[in-house]
Amino acid sequence: MRMIKREIPVIGISTEIDIPGRISVKRKYVDAVLQAGGIPFILPFTDNVEILQSVVSSIDGLLLTGEGDISPVIYGESTLPECGECCRDRDDFDYALLRLASERQIPVLGICRGMQIINTYFGGTLYQDLPEQCPSDVLHKSLDASVVSRHNIHCRVDSELYRMLGKKEVMISSIHHQAVRKLADGFKATAFADDGIVEAIESVAVKNVWGVQFHPELQAVEGDEAMKKLFVYFISQARTLSC
Repeated sequence: MRMIKREIPVIGISTEIDIPGRISVKRKYVDAVLQAGGIPFILPFTDNVEILQSVVSSIDGLLLTGEGDISPVIYGESTLPECGECCRDRDDFDYALLRLASERQIPVLGICRGMQIINTYFGGTLYQDLPEQCPSDVLHKSLDASVVSRHNIHCRVDSELYRMLGKKEVMISSIHHQAVRKLADGFKATAFADDGIVEAIESVAVKNVWGVQFHPELQAVEGDEAMKKLFVYFISQARTLSC
């Protein structure tokens, strides 16, 4: 195995199905990667394993994006009425990307749903609906879809997240009603909301696999220095690619 150095690492960004027949990526994911010094590459939505293998072999890091609920069937539960709309095709797509990225041992950052994909892929479970299953005074998702909720989180000082952000406590952007319930084996929780909900995870079994329940891209592109550092750290880890 040889090591190659890329001056500008290529970051694969997972896509979502926002309406039937159309795939998309929110622009702020792209802008956050560009701002941090990476080349964003929007990954084609397909179930063709050979194509996905070829695509993932050409990237230096994987960004698993947010939006949409994960089917509870994946983690062995019946679907509650409060669970939102699920797309099994997207679940399978994200799982395939994560499997291939893990096999190559390239850095993976999961944001919101992306963190939940990481947790369930490695054997964890989710709260299907926080207001129903774990009610609290912390507003993880605004009742007004046009408003992004903001609240504090507390980072463990023995975590990669703390080294990324340089702060024990930060204000984050929150748009979720699901969250980690049972943490996957081989991972540790590295940040929490005031109500105890897990806000970040990282692998202790393999290097450079992280997840954040919040949306750092929203604040990074607005100039938030702590959130910009998170993307800069991710991109820096992607510069050296094992091949």
